[in-house]
Amino acid sequence: MRVITSLFTLFLLASAHAGQVYKWTDENGQTHFSQFPPATAPAENIEVNAPKAANSKQATEQLQKMRQQLQEQVVDRTTESEEEKQAAEEAQRMAENCKKAKQRLTDLKNNGRIYRTLENGEREWYDEKGRENLIKDAQKDVTKYCSK
Repeated sequence: MRVITSLFTLFLLASAHAGQVYKWTDENGQTHFSQFPPATAPAENIEVNAPKAANSKQATEQLQKMRQQLQEQVVDRTTESEEEKQAAEEAQRMAENCKKAKQRLTDLKNNGRIYRTLENGEREWYDEKGRENLIKDAQKDVTKYCSK
């Protein structure tokens, strides 16, 4: 049925120029449309009401309006695309930071002795209180990066 409707529309558009449209049903029960009457079957003449042609000025204005709308749609899609890309990059950055923060917290909890390297290359070992502060900071980072 969809094909028949499409064909009918196509023939109506094509025949609007021709002015005459004929409709008939063949021996297999299929309906046909044409600008020429069939020789083998009776045909029904269909009246086609073609729209009046717009004047050149109206057509130009309408075309300009459609082009402007199309351009606005392209800009909107581009803007949405850029925003989606930035959001995806931000989500990826947050996921990477979350992974690093979790790994740091695990390392701090599992290692008994923790140190930092000074500028002169020597190690400074944290006491238990310093280690607990580092763990608290790492937990804050996990909450910050992994909760969203």
